[in-house]
Parts: sequence; C-alpha cells; structure tokens
Amino acid sequence: MESRPNRRLAAILATDIAGYSRLVGLDEEGTVEQLRLIRKEVIEPTIDMHAGRIANTAGDSFLIEFHSAVDAVRAALAIQSELSIRNEEVDPDRAITFRIGLNVGDVISNASDILGDGVNVAARLEALADPGGIVASQSIVEYARKKVPCSFVPIGPQNVKNIAEPVEAFRVRTESTPSLVATKQMKLPRWMKLGAVLTVLTAIGFFSEYLWKKDQLLASEAQMAYPLPDLPSIAVRPISNLTGDTSNQMLIDGISEDLITDLSRISGIFVIAGNTSFAYQDNDIDIAGFAEKLGVRYVVDGSVRRTEKDFRVNIRLTDTLNGRLIWAERYDSEDNDIFDVQSSIVLAIAQELEVPLNTQSRFAIENFETEMVEAREAFQRGWELYSQFNERDNLAAIPHFEQAVALDPNYGRAWATLALAHLRPHIFHHWRGFANSDEKMHIGLFYKYFREVTQQDTSLIHVIRAIVSLNLPDWDSAAGVSRGTDEARQEAAKAIALQPSDPAAHLTMGWALIAGGEPEEGLAFVQAAMRLDPAYPSHYALFEGAAHFAKNDLNSAEAAILQELDRNPQAIELMPFAASVLALNGKRRAARAMIDRWQKGEHEGALQEVVREYFFIVRWVGEHQYLNNRINKGLRLAALPPSTTVASLKSDLSRGDANEQRTAAQSLALFGAEAAPAVPELILLLNSPSVFVRKEAAIALGEIGGSASSALPALEAMVDESLSGNFAARSIEQIREQSERQ
Repeated sequence: MESRPNRRLAAILATDIAGYSRLVGLDEEGTVEQLRLIRKEVIEPTIDMHAGRIANTAGDSFLIEFHSAVDAVRAALAIQSELSIRNEEVDPDRAITFRIGLNVGDVISNASDILGDGVNVAARLEALADPGGIVASQSIVEYARKKVPCSFVPIGPQNVKNIAEPVEAFRVRTESTPSLVATKQMKLPRWMKLGAVLTVLTAIGFFSEYLWKKDQLLASEAQMAYPLPDLPSIAVRPISNLTGDTSNQMLIDGISEDLITDLSRISGIFVIAGNTSFAYQDNDIDIAGFAEKLGVRYVVDGSVRRTEKDFRVNIRLTDTLNGRLIWAERYDSEDNDIFDVQSSIVLAIAQELEVPLNTQSRFAIENFETEMVEAREAFQRGWELYSQFNERDNLAAIPHFEQAVALDPNYGRAWATLALAHLRPHIFHHWRGFANSDEKMHIGLFYKYFREVTQQDTSLIHVIRAIVSLNLPDWDSAAGVSRGTDEARQEAAKAIALQPSDPAAHLTMGWALIAGGEPEEGLAFVQAAMRLDPAYPSHYALFEGAAHFAKNDLNSAEAAILQELDRNPQAIELMPFAASVLALNGKRRAARAMIDRWQKGEHEGALQEVVREYFFIVRWVGEHQYLNNRINKGLRLAALPPSTTVASLKSDLSRGDANEQRTAAQSLALFGAEAAPAVPELILLLNSPSVFVRKEAAIALGEIGGSASSALPALEAMVDESLSGNFAARSIEQIREQSERQ
C-alpha cells in the first residue's frame, strides 16, 4: 500500500535579509558574525517564546513554522521590533534588516523541512515586503485580526510565481513605529551630478525651522477652496532652495516637478499639478493655508542644503487635517555616491498613504528620463516658459528644449515637449507672432521632432497623438497616429491610465468628447482637469465654454469665458470665441469691443479677413458640424461695423449694385430672425439676374426661419439643379422646421 504524504495546516513565517549580497561584499566576516548573533539573540529566543520551530535555513533566510497564525504574527512583530532597536546605532549601510512574509496554508513534511503551496505563498509575500516590513496573506488576517495589536493594510491581489490565483496581500502595521525622522545615506538621481549642483551652507536642518509649528500644519476642511476628493489628495510644495546659490534653482525646481509627475502616475491618489503648485512658490503661505487653497489633505514639502562634501534633501509628508507629521526623511549623499532619492521619496509616500503600486507605475517611477544634469536644467528652463501658455513664452521655450535634446538625444520628454511647442502655432494660429511666421515650417518641425518619440508609451505621447487626431487631417499614418474623435478618445484614455492625475490627459479626453458630440461627458473631464490644476491655463476655460456652447447654453458659455478673461486679460485665444458668443447672445456692442480688443484696432479690411480665416480649436464632426458654422456666424456678426443694422442693410438691398446686394444679404443672414423686416426685399432679390445674389438671398431667408414663411412660394419656384436652386431647397426646409417649432 502506497504511503500518503504527511500533510497538515501550518502558519509559516518566511524571512530573508534585504541586500545580503551587498552586505557580504562590504564586510563578509562582519556580516556573517552579525547574522550569527541575530539568530542566537533574536530569532531563536523569539521562536521559543511563540512555540515555533526553524524548518529550514539558507544562511541569509529562515523558514519558520508555527501552530497558529497569532503566534506567527506576534513572532514577526517581535523580530522586526528587536532588529529596529539593534540597528539604531548601526551605520545604515551595514544594518541587517529582514523582510518577512506570513501565510497559513497546507504543508507537506520532508524530514524536518516543510514544502508545498503554503510555503511558496509565504516566500513570495516576503519578497513583496519592504526592508523591516511584514506582508501577510488573507488567511493570516482571518485568523489574527483583533487578536494582535496591529493593523492589516490591504495592498490588493498579488500575482505570485507558481501560484495559479492572485493572493490577497496585507502590510502589517503597528502603532509603535520607529522615529518619524530618519537619516538615510542615499543616492540621488544620476542626473544630479554634483559638479553642477549645490554650494556650501550650514547644516541647520529644514525641519528645525518648521517641523512642529502646529498652527502651520493644521488645516480646516471647512476652509478648503474645493471639496476634498474621495482619493487621498496631495500637493507638493516646491522644494526650498537653501543652498544660498540661485544657480541651483532650476535643478531644485526639477526635483519638485519630477516628484509631482511621479506621484501623478499612481492611480490610488489625487495629485495637484505642478503648474498650480509652482504658483505658490514665492508665496509666503504656511502648510495649512497651502492645503486649504488647493483643497488637499496631504502636503509634501522639503528643502535642499549643501555641506562641504555632501548635499542633503529633507522631505516630509503632513496630514493637514489633523496637523500630524506622518513621515519625514533626510537623505544624505556624497558626490560620488548618488542614489535615486526621488523614486525613494515617491515610493515611501505611496507606502505611507497605503496605496498599492502596479508594475507599470513602479517601473515609471524608478526609471527617470535623463542622466544629465545640464539637460534636465535646460528642460526645466524651457518648461517654466512653456507652462505660461502664451505666444511669447512658448517661442522662448523652444531653444531650451533644443538644448536639452542636443545634450541628451534620448531625452524623450524633451523631444515631445519640443514637438508640442511647434504644434501650438497650428492649434492657436491666431497668435500674432505665429501668424506672421511660416506655419508650415512649424508643422514640419512638429512632425520631425515627434517622430523621435512615437514608440514611447508615456501619458504625454498619447496626449499628443490625441491632439493630432483632432487637429491634423494630413497626419502621416506611418507615424502610428490615426485620425478622428474615436481615436483621440482611445489615446486620451491610455494617457489617463498611465498618469491618472495628469490634467492634460483629462482635458484632451474632454476635448475629444465635446468634438464628438458628447458635451456633458466632455465637460466633466474638463472640470476634472481644472480640479487637478486649479491655476489652469486659460485655454482650459475655452473647452469649458465650448462644452456649454455645444449644449446650447450660451449664457454659461459666456460666463465661463468672460470670467477667465477677467482672471487673465491677456488670454488672446479666448477673445474670438467670446466675441462670437456675445454676438449670438444679442450683445453686439460688447461683441464688437471684444473683436477690437482681439485685433487691437486693425482696419476693417484686415479685420474681416482675419474673421473669415478663423477656425475654432474644437472641430465638431458628423451631425454636430453645424456648431462650427454657428461659431463662425457669431464671429462674423461680432465683426460687423457698429453702424450696420437691419435697417441699413435693408436699404442696401434696394440698391442696384449686385455686389452691395450680395454683401447685404450675407450680413442679414447673420442676424437670423431679427432680419425679418427685410423679408420683402429678399424675396425680390430671388429674381435677380445674378446667381450669387439669388443664392445669398435664399440663404438669408433660411436663416430668418419661420418669419420668412411668406417667401416659400418664391423659393419653391427656384428649386432646380442649379446652385441657387439647391440653396433654395435647403432654405425651404429651414423655414418649415422653424415654423413647426413655433
């Protein structure tokens, strides 16, 4: 008879040393001796106390079996607590820290060893733990919850090797955590080559000035400028430059920007955009006030100092609703020993906020875009200009982006932003400087630069592809970009997935939805972008107004645009849309004033030409194309000379000059139903010998609508295969449709 394997249910603790190979490389004999003492003085006494046994050991790891989950958790907590105390006086580079994984599962005995899926899960969970941390399975939580003084923080289902189903995992936390302010010898990003970095100052710590000023840390939710989001909400206050050298400012601003960018890649948190954070850079505002202005719960702030050989980054995370400093760290580095402190900060913040990271987000956070400090500084100079979103600064940013890619040809973000700086002249062609230059030159350069990054998978790349789908009908399909609102929505969705707190991604999705005839849904995305970036550039309001316009809510469209023009009187890209909406709302005097403000007193001939050539940033498609015509109609109405009235145009119709009659009929069409007094004169022009006069008269009658029903017999007599006959047929439909609605 075949013997059955000895199976049983057990609680398993799997642990190994974090960075064991590095420790051995630094000091083999010292590491081995430390480990021997830890086993003798920590591991074995703790196991005995909790009725466990060592089932297997490989020198730097232990597999320990317990009879109960409670004993396993208590032993794990005791081991980590004791090691934390022992490491207080040890150089961080030489400290021995353990990762621990806990699981309850079925095991098979093999002499003194144990095998099976229960062991495999514990080992895989151990690999997920941070140095000094503990990760437990769902089975551990079910047995030990409320029986051990700790909390189990879910980090979501984890795919582990050789296990078919994902394993629900939990970080084990206790109330008695080590000191919040720790010092780490860390490497900063490789682009922070210290030959270009910081000057000597005293070693007075940032936190000695600000750390425990409770009134500065405690915000009031009632005073928040915006409702708090459902997700943990966070803003990064620009890192303070305490080096005493202003030449370091671009580099330090780059640290802040990169922290914001990396945090915005995490799907479980809500992150305020850098554009808004930097609006408060020189503002004397405390942490609580900063949080209230931006409507966030958590604030990250810090400083950079320089000592003789090292630089020091102090960073902290504050919960402003209770004024509690929940995490702080000090990172020191020698000139020739630079770690990636930025990713360390972001990963630590995610851990403190108990937000799980997927593989894609972690990879993006841990891999930065350039290793050259000079390239990063050049990009930052360009970015600060580009982010102003106006014609002059956009042009001024281009040489800095060119310098960045010349220094580092693999700098993808710099290539992408350089391409965007050349795309803006096409999107906002009414910027005067661009209008006077060769627009085709800018489009050519956009194509050239964007091809450098078309294979990358970043939020910014997908945003550009979406914009191209919405704006460039002749885009080269070989570049991998398709056209249309559906394609734009797909690209915007990819951008949001990669960087959930990127306002540009949300704005672009709103743009695509509005253009595709879904203004309500589009408005929601535009408003989400505004919430992520409360100090948003003025063109955000342009899309907000476009959504209201598409909903036929002209009053809301007018209010949105005029409010933004009050906030930013120089936002020239808003003025033609504002003029159109004002005119359509019957406010011709204000509309004409907006036209003059836009074109700054151009003579009538030039003004009329600019109006004819204008196209709106949102290009509606399909059955919604009439909205483009409506905007153009409003703009043309706004551009009419103030002396032009229905009465004056009616008089022009009676004159014998065909050109004057044609022009008058075109202008009357802009007035719509208000031009009803001119219906008799327009009916007479349907018999004009000029086909162009007949066409314009028919169009004007159609625009007047139901009030022109007396023209139906004359229009019906005109209907044939000719140009004017086709327009007559269309006008008949318009008149009848409006008559039925009245």
